Amino acid sequence: MISEIPLDTVLIVDDDVPMQKVLQRMLLDEGYNCLTANDGLEAQEIVQSKSDTLSAVVLDWMMPRMTGIELLRWMKEQPQIEHVPVVMLTAMDQLSHIREGIEAGAFYYLTKPFQRPLLRSIVRAAVADMHCRRQMLKKLKECAKPLAFLEEGTFRLRTLDEADLLAVRIASATPDPEHAIVIGELLANAVEHGSLGITYEEKTKLVDDNIWEAEVARRLALPENAGKSVQVRMKRGDKNIEIVIEDQGPGFDFERWVKFDESRVFDNHGRGIAIAMASLNIQFLGSGNKVLVTIPVQ
Repeated sequence: MISEIPLDTVLIVDDDVPMQKVLQRMLLDEGYNCLTANDGLEAQEIVQSKSDTLSAVVLDWMMPRMTGIELLRWMKEQPQIEHVPVVMLTAMDQLSHIREGIEAGAFYYLTKPFQRPLLRSIVRAAVADMHCRRQMLKKLKECAKPLAFLEEGTFRLRTLDEADLLAVRIASATPDPEHAIVIGELLANAVEHGSLGITYEEKTKLVDDNIWEAEVARRLALPENAGKSVQVRMKRGDKNIEIVIEDQGPGFDFERWVKFDESRVFDNHGRGIAIAMASLNIQFLGSGNKVLVTIPVQ
């Protein structure tokens, strides 16, 4: 869940020293610990040595010796740092770079010149995604794998905490426990948008104002939402594990979200479904309020 985590470490990579200093000052004011690098080669050394504590990288596109996109592609090939969120900096006249960056795995962008509120919002979202990932992996390590021998089961949940817990339990029974992160995204989407009716535009403002968690709690307590839940069915076959997630909402235009495009790169959320689609075999059924996830057993 998105919240400000004090002293998260952000690496700023930019050969433009004045710009680097501006970014550093702004992020320090926001409560982040900042590291700096003047080019991609220098950044390589830092991300390798700080892989356990690095929460995000703010990365300029155009740099000597190693460009930002070259560093990004290298990071995606390193298992220890491939999931560290990268915020790409690009000029307004270089927006054609965005598609290339998305294909390389960058889902956060800032255009120069940028305003402090947008920097705050984008970096906060990137850091929060990394924080959620680390929390999920921590829970996975603590999980006793109670569903490892389950052939078939049905579960119901209401809250985001329950969604996280069930995602960990289900993923621990799959060949790759890190599936918990993708399953967690889908369950959270079912709670937020399906059960609670939070629209994309509403969440954008809630995240920007840093009151999203409070609004989720408020809506969960409303009488009209008291009986709403998300149903999850899991079935293990000889070749696949099938997970069906169904909420009680009206559904949504899922075709708009299954691919991440340039129109949403400056938003402070909205990447989860596209990232999930790239990681697993996922099908949205009916009006979009039912999702089928298929995971090979081997």
